[in-house]
Amino acid sequence: MSDSNFRHRSHLTYNTLWCTNTFLECGLIFMYGAIFTFGVYCINVVVVLGYLHLVLTHLAKKKRLRRHEWILSIYVILAFISSTFCVTGAINDAVVILSVICDVYSGSPYSESPDSDVKTGFMFVAGFMFSAWAVDVIMIWRFLVVYHDFRLFKWIILGFSSLLLMGSIAFGMLQAIMTSINPAIYLVVLEAFALSQNMLLTSLIVGRLLLFRYRTRKALGAQHGNEYINVTTMIVESQALLGIGQVVLLATILPLQSPTLANNNFKNSPSSVVMYRIVGQLQVLTPVLLIYRVMQGKTYDSKTVVEMGTVGFSAGNGARKITA
Repeated sequence: MSDSNFRHRSHLTYNTLWCTNTFLECGLIFMYGAIFTFGVYCINVVVVLGYLHLVLTHLAKKKRLRRHEWILSIYVILAFISSTFCVTGAINDAVVILSVICDVYSGSPYSESPDSDVKTGFMFVAGFMFSAWAVDVIMIWRFLVVYHDFRLFKWIILGFSSLLLMGSIAFGMLQAIMTSINPAIYLVVLEAFALSQNMLLTSLIVGRLLLFRYRTRKALGAQHGNEYINVTTMIVESQALLGIGQVVLLATILPLQSPTLANNNFKNSPSSVVMYRIVGQLQVLTPVLLIYRVMQGKTYDSKTVVEMGTVGFSAGNGARKITA
């Protein structure tokens, strides 16, 4: 590379030097992130369209949607909008960074001031934050549905979950505000809150579903109890895809603590950029899948025990009562 290009590069900030010194590696990483994000976004589109078709079919049969179904439908629409924000922001970020790198290598004057940084758009961060908070709200709602008949225990868990949600909101806002300074440390804390929320609530939900299946089989036989508690239900109810994504994201971000977390904007772990974008889409996909099954009537709710609670059969023992 010519001396003039080298002198031009010497005026760029550390982020840009990192990009150019790795020969388009930074741009390629953001491009891969955009590609994977778009792939998951296409799945979101299919699921949302399937949900809307289900709702329209329901309405076509002159059946009214209950209040919570209207609320869930509004949630699906808002979640899809945030998903669109994420994929648009991811693509825009990749284009911006690739264009800057191309300008640097072509010797063109850098479009920003000498002290400026490579800044990516706010659109992805906004979509990510909204979907992160929204999925926490959905998990809290789902916990309240499954544990509707608990009193003190339900409120204790609700209080703790609300604290986790407030922490997630606080650090999410800090990450959005401090994006150009040190976003990684705030993202680590945000994902730690989100993962803790996910593990706490989903483990309680899945635990009660397994208990319900055990008691159903004990009362009715081994052939029963799978309608509401099967492999698909466990994956959807446990938000397994999101949980795995959050664990991988944290695992890729944590190496950024060397030498200092606050001054390493995803430089030491390029895979974190890709996972960051994928998790943004999973935060929409997993709750929408759950809501889709709720609308199909394939999930456990307060009516499940009522419908299956007391079952009479001619086994000589009269009726057995199933409780969750």
